[in-house]
Amino acid sequence: MIKSIAIYIEGGGSTTQTLVPFRTGMSAFLKSVVDVVRTKGIKWRVIPCGGRQEAYDAFVDAIDKEPDVFNVLLVDSEDPVAFGVSPWDHLKKRKGDEWDKPAGADDARCQMMVACMEAWFLADPDGLKKHYGDKFDSTKLPAPNLAENRTKAQINDALKNATKKTKAKEYRKIRDGAKLLAKVDVIAVRKQCKWCERLFAELENAIGVKK
Repeated sequence: MIKSIAIYIEGGGSTTQTLVPFRTGMSAFLKSVVDVVRTKGIKWRVIPCGGRQEAYDAFVDAIDKEPDVFNVLLVDSEDPVAFGVSPWDHLKKRKGDEWDKPAGADDARCQMMVACMEAWFLADPDGLKKHYGDKFDSTKLPAPNLAENRTKAQINDALKNATKKTKAKEYRKIRDGAKLLAKVDVIAVRKQCKWCERLFAELENAIGVKK
């Protein structure tokens, strides 16, 4: 049985003031997994790494030095990706990444936020409205089931236009991202985002959650 899980994640900024809330927010988003992990006495670590290259490098190092740990890499795909494509193939072919799959790291160890973390937020417009208030304009968002089909630029533009008249004025990743991770309806996100559901499914399979 797996005794330890570590998730190396792109994002969270570069200071303790930003990394800690992001870690807390991501663990809140993954609460259904965390709850099972705790009951089984499995060690759980969420490790925000700031940049995507830093996340990959830390993951590769962990795969080499901690072979007994279920290490997982979680990064933005940066582009829409058809569900079922090998994440390692996508990241190997993507210009700017061109990452090799480390020995011992199968597809289950590589997870992607498609095209970025903010797609998860688009999948729950009601959660966004609760966070930003009544002046949040949900009509500026794509349909929730299309969240993973949008480019990163389209996702950011949708959030920008939807938040324009709110008190916050705009979506800010560092200011708002961690809070939204803890607020959005995870069940809704999993239903609308296949790649997000894949993340949960692989983690649940690793810790022995019965379907």
